[in-house]
Amino acid sequence: EAHPGALFRAFRRVILERPQEKSGNDVAFYFVHWFADLAGAEASPLTGCEKFVLKFPLHVLSSFIDSFQVVWKLGPRTETEVLEEYLKWRWGTMPTNLGACPTGAGSVAKMRLVLMAQGDSLEILRQFRLLPKSDANILSKELAITGCPGQHFICDDLRESRGPALLVYYAPALMQKAGRKDPLGALRILAEVLRQARTLWPLNESDAEKTVLVRIDILKELEVPDILEPATGVRFVLARNSLYDGQVKAASLAEVQEINAATSQLLNFNRASFTGFRPRRLSLLFLTSFLSFGTKPA
Repeated sequence: EAHPGALFRAFRRVILERPQEKSGNDVAFYFVHWFADLAGAEASPLTGCEKFVLKFPLHVLSSFIDSFQVVWKLGPRTETEVLEEYLKWRWGTMPTNLGACPTGAGSVAKMRLVLMAQGDSLEILRQFRLLPKSDANILSKELAITGCPGQHFICDDLRESRGPALLVYYAPALMQKAGRKDPLGALRILAEVLRQARTLWPLNESDAEKTVLVRIDILKELEVPDILEPATGVRFVLARNSLYDGQVKAASLAEVQEINAATSQLLNFNRASFTGFRPRRLSLLFLTSFLSFGTKPA
């Protein structure tokens, strides 16, 4: 799950370098090979079959195979055109009837968030409508930036040609774990990560084709209360590791006092404003995540 540039730019470039009459066969071969390789990653037992039978929900596996017919159009069509068709196709094939595909501001964000969550789609959409305007605007804008100069989603109002585009690695895991119990809280957490990432990587013309990878490994297995109220004396910060790479880390209050605003931003989840949030005792899961990620260098 990503923006068009991160998903398809390199792939489409290879396709365009091949004779048109061979490109369709090449794409088909690539996906069949990828599908077989997915099983081969865990070749024992049953020569990889266990992964598909036991570890892939049937509807996810079916959707993956069915998506080939959309991606095969890459080449004659742009990266953004292909992804938009895919998003609309998935919207119409969700287990729950979601109605007509959304249009206007926030339409791409809604379709992408529903795909990330893989759960109660109607509840995700309902909570999206309840977001504070600032959070809804952040999600609507950042999730509709294509990472492909001159390309825009037809269904969405955004016409932003600058970059870099932001790719939050493990955003689907956050929406599926924390978002299952508290979708509003998960949406607001994702919005804050995107907000601070944009502070570290402002929009500019020269980065129109670039993608910033923002890793949220430390958050992906946590519930919303554990993110809003971490261990005493600990805060979450987004640190810039390299030119186009960042990571959410746990930092002590002493480290927070010394952060350089050019390379790190404090994630302000504004606990008091989260509807229904109640302080809770620190969970063992957070302690495990903090010890695993928060004390290690990038």
